[in-house]
Amino acid sequence: MSDEHSHDRDPVSTAHHPSLITRHAPLVFSCVALLLVFVGLFEWDLPLARFVRSLYLPVGSVPNPWLVLFSDLGDRLGKGESLVILSLLLLAVGYGLKRQQWKDAGRQSLMAHGLVAVVATILKHTIGRPRPKFMDTDNFEFSPVSGSGWDSFPSGHAAASFAVATVLAAKFPRARWLLFSVAMAIAASRVFRGSHYPTDVAGGAALGCVMGMIGIHPWREWRAAARTAVCRIVPFFVVTLAFVWTIAQLPSNGWIAQSFVCGGGVLTLAGLVGHVVWTMRSSWRPAWLSGSLTRSLMGLGLGMTTGSLFVMTAVLFVSVAHWLEGLHGQDLPMADTPVGGRTVVAEGLFVAAVLLVLVASYLLKGLVPM
Repeated sequence: MSDEHSHDRDPVSTAHHPSLITRHAPLVFSCVALLLVFVGLFEWDLPLARFVRSLYLPVGSVPNPWLVLFSDLGDRLGKGESLVILSLLLLAVGYGLKRQQWKDAGRQSLMAHGLVAVVATILKHTIGRPRPKFMDTDNFEFSPVSGSGWDSFPSGHAAASFAVATVLAAKFPRARWLLFSVAMAIAASRVFRGSHYPTDVAGGAALGCVMGMIGIHPWREWRAAARTAVCRIVPFFVVTLAFVWTIAQLPSNGWIAQSFVCGGGVLTLAGLVGHVVWTMRSSWRPAWLSGSLTRSLMGLGLGMTTGSLFVMTAVLFVSVAHWLEGLHGQDLPMADTPVGGRTVVAEGLFVAAVLLVLVASYLLKGLVPM
């Protein structure tokens, strides 16, 4: 009987440990990548703040009206009052038309907004980071539990906007790109208004996405919701880091950087070809080929085109996390069935987008040197 029990336990134990590894490793790699993003963006906080300040100089002159309009619009849309009114309107429409989807959107966006407001306020006054207009030197000084002006991190506008956008994107998935585009515009307006640093809005966006994901799930599932949010948002943050690094860093003529750039282009194209083969369900597709692997290769290749070892490291971590998520069952193999016209069109647009990003990574280098 002991042999039978031993035989019964072995499969469970051997299956249990790989499951733990594949379940938690993506979160660990994603958190490391997110930390690297903040470290990388922190390097550009002061240069970008000085660049934004130069847009409003000399003192007394009339700044660019479009810049003023953009910053004012972002300030108004991202205010707590505006977002609360939006949630209440959703609730009113939901009750008026008896639409549960709209009721849930209003109620959960209010909940997410409340959660993010409490957490952001605590972080703001615990960290005590001065806003850009109070920085007269190149040294950051922190003053916890201080008053107005020492509450730069994280951005409340960005946090609230992304919290509400996360909830509404879950309830109205067809509008998710529009919703997150508006949230990104609000976050960017805080930088161009001179109210926050890039890491402030990045921190606010991350906090908002996590709290928004928690808001749309039952409270007992908050850990799983937070984990899902982190794993989903990190690729977008790494893309932001790569974009900022590309436009702000002058291209290097060193052979190492050039090797990275050329190798990144080759790796991106290889991943793109693999992705087309995997999507089109070719009968000669190798068994080891998966969508998560091809997307990871493309991401790593695009990261290499920045020529920055730091950015490549962040991209490597998020690529490994994405690949591991695929191993955990998030990327099931596709059956060999005929491909429809919609799939062909979608794949063609995807290929065009990747090629456009690849070309842009070369053309935009040093566009805004700081």
